[in-house]
Amino acid sequence: MTSVDDQNDARPATANVAGQPERPAGRRPPPAAPAIALRMEGLLTWTAERVAKFPREHKFTVGDRLLETCLDIMAALTDAAYRRDKHEVLAAASRGLVRARILARLARVLLCLSEAQHLHFVRESDEVGRMLGGWIRSGASR
Repeated sequence: MTSVDDQNDARPATANVAGQPERPAGRRPPPAAPAIALRMEGLLTWTAERVAKFPREHKFTVGDRLLETCLDIMAALTDAAYRRDKHEVLAAASRGLVRARILARLARVLLCLSEAQHLHFVRESDEVGRMLGGWIRSGASR
């Protein structure tokens, strides 16, 4: 029969107190996904589902551009999470968000999105924009 102390002694020598493997000195863990990235991921998924239902004459022009722009925003947010100098990448994400809003407006005019769908996109992109602005401002004060 083994005691609890015997089980603890059986831990590998490279594990820390929590049982997690230790990282080499000087290496930080990757940052957790910021809330803005999760919010944008939701908007990206929602947009991809809507673009799949666009009429054929607009799916491969307006739809692809809208989806590509949202993917670029997501990539910029992911890059920013891993960089020290985030300002340039966050500014690119902000410009991309403006392009996505313009493309969504165009999709509404072309009747690819309903009024309710366009409103949803506007609300979600507005929230992402607010979070992005806060992230940019917090980096500017440092």
